[in-house]
Amino acid sequence: MTAPEPPSPEDADERGGIASYAVTRARAVATPCAEPGPPEGDDLRPAVAALLRRLAARTEPALAACLERSREKWDQADSLSVIEADLADEIAALRRHLAEGAGSEASAARRAIALEGLLAVDASVALVRLFERRLAALLRLRLRSPTPDLLPEGRPFLDLGHALHEVAEAWR
Repeated sequence: MTAPEPPSPEDADERGGIASYAVTRARAVATPCAEPGPPEGDDLRPAVAALLRRLAARTEPALAACLERSREKWDQADSLSVIEADLADEIAALRRHLAEGAGSEASAARRAIALEGLLAVDASVALVRLFERRLAALLRLRLRSPTPDLLPEGRPFLDLGHALHEVAEAWR
C-alpha cells in the first residue's frame, strides 16, 4: 500500500476558502518595508479579540435561552440563531481588514497575524454555525446520556460561549 501524495499548491486553489487564499498569499512576492515604524499587526489582534468577544457574548444568552425553550417545546430545540445580519456584516468587514493585512506589501509579521486571524475567525464562525444547525441532534444525544441535564450548574452542557471567550482572551 502506498501513501497518498500530498496535495500540490494547484490543488489548494480548487478547495477554495482560506486554504486557497493562504496559498495565493504565500506565493505573492513580499516587498521590504522602506522604513522601520511601530510594530505592525497591533490593530489586528485587538480587532479579532473584539469580534470573538462579541460572538461569545451573543452565543451565551442565545444558547441558554434555546436550551430552556427546548425543555418545554421540543420543536424549539433547533431555534438557535447567533449570527444575525449585523454580526455577519461585522465578520465580513473584519475578514476584509485581515485580508488587506495579509497583502504582499505588509511585513511578514503582519501577514502572519492576519492569516492566523482569518483562521481563528473562520473556525469560530464555523463552530457557531455548526451549533446552529446541529443543536437538536446534540440535545437528543445529551438527553439519552446518563447525565441528561441541559444546564448543569446553570451553564449549557456544551459551553460554546465560554470557549469563545477563552479564544478571545488569547487574542488580546
